[in-house]
Amino acid sequence: MFGIMYRVGFTPWEGHALPARLRAAVEGPTALRPGRALDIGCGTGDTSIYLARHGWEVTAVDFVEAALRKARAKAAAAEARITWVRADVTALRAAGVHGECQLIVDNGCFHGLSDEGRDAYVREMTAVAAHDGVLVLAGFGENTGRRGPRGFDPPEVERRFAGCWTLIGHEQDRAVSNDAADPIRVYELRRFGEA
Repeated sequence: MFGIMYRVGFTPWEGHALPARLRAAVEGPTALRPGRALDIGCGTGDTSIYLARHGWEVTAVDFVEAALRKARAKAAAAEARITWVRADVTALRAAGVHGECQLIVDNGCFHGLSDEGRDAYVREMTAVAAHDGVLVLAGFGENTGRRGPRGFDPPEVERRFAGCWTLIGHEQDRAVSNDAADPIRVYELRRFGEA
């Protein structure tokens, strides 16, 4: 579906503001020290370029080649060094994505996954995150009749990420959503313990 949407140029998820929680983690008074970052479902690369411009070593992942082509061109124009990987987020390690990522960003990937996909996603994020890594996770709330991603809510995030992650906080971020009536919720989680 996403491949077709990129081909016809209908990409309503593009061009939104970056989540306030992400900007705070990168530029705020208690910002993380730049290190390895992973941009999950990177689309055409806006978040990846932002992170690279702020000193992060970025690996960006998407499974749609058309999105990655656009992302590579934008990054080249911005002179941003980013490693681009075409992969399924539920099988990152099989695609060669490894490491101790201090920051993982998801601007709307998790909210479209099946239950099995979400379980695999959590396993993969846990495996590639640094011991105290941060995950900034943005997505629609549980689907209440909208067309599109099924979404998720705070109790699901706490349940699915329990064991190796702590939910630091979450809020609706209307600047990120293209639809004020159906805002995006942004979560911040911190990794702890062993997988």
